Amino acid sequence: MGTPAITYRNLALLADAGRWDDLLSLAADPGVPVDERREVAHVVALEAPASLAVAAAQLFPDDDYGFLGPLWQVVAQHRPWRELAPHLTQRRVRDLVAQTRVLHGEDLRDADDVRSAVPLRLAAWEAARWDPEWDIPECGRSTSSSGLLWYFPGPLSDPTIPSDTPAEPIAHPAVAVLDRLAAVPPGADRRAARAAAFRGSAWAAAAATVPGVEAAQVRFTDAYKYLVSLASGDVAYGRATGRALGRSRLWEALRAMAGDPEVDAFVGRLRCVAWAPARYTLYSMQIAMEDPEQGISWVLVGADDD
Repeated sequence: MGTPAITYRNLALLADAGRWDDLLSLAADPGVPVDERREVAHVVALEAPASLAVAAAQLFPDDDYGFLGPLWQVVAQHRPWRELAPHLTQRRVRDLVAQTRVLHGEDLRDADDVRSAVPLRLAAWEAARWDPEWDIPECGRSTSSSGLLWYFPGPLSDPTIPSDTPAEPIAHPAVAVLDRLAAVPPGADRRAARAAAFRGSAWAAAAATVPGVEAAQVRFTDAYKYLVSLASGDVAYGRATGRALGRSRLWEALRAMAGDPEVDAFVGRLRCVAWAPARYTLYSMQIAMEDPEQGISWVLVGADDD
């Protein structure tokens, strides 16, 4: 019997039968349309034994937005690092799988041969409100679901209209980095959010951004997961990338804001103010983040809807 044509029906039958070697061969066949190869690789990365799953993930090492999500996130969904590490030979995939497993709660500071611009263990302020079962998309064979949409803040406790004099906008190098944080993924037609910097408090920055709005003090630890979602490219239309890249982009922004590669102390002193959007949208981000040591606040405001 010859190799079956790649259709979803045949893919499901082969997967149900555990014919992972056949499916891996199909995924690697250059004569097969790339979108079909990518779907086959997704199923192998999701369900096959670790060695074959990793081989499938490494077929598309630079595809960060394909099908239901990057294969380096799919292969790390339910497999611990110890099962994956011996088979990860492609440099970029190895690094991103490790970073994804960190988001699942693993401490990989002692992992061999992993390069990472972000810590290989979640900082205490990252882990405080992070729930990997809810905050990382869960993939099936043909579907992906996430309990988290970037919508921050939620209902506010005792909001008030800022009494501070509106702050003056300033130029700051972190603004461009924050803007990149909020850039939409391929296929989307607009930027999800925009950033600005101000000389003054978070309250004064809020007053300058949305005069007369009711706002409340919030904790950065509560906003963190939503900022990772935003930085991962979650929008109403368009494909998001993996949470590991979202986390890396957020760390890049925090380092630019802090002016220092070490951000723990910076995050610890942030004073944040948030407010409700003028109208409800599926996605929303309305936050001002103040570093009292520098006397600077950064605002990130955006929305997306279907």
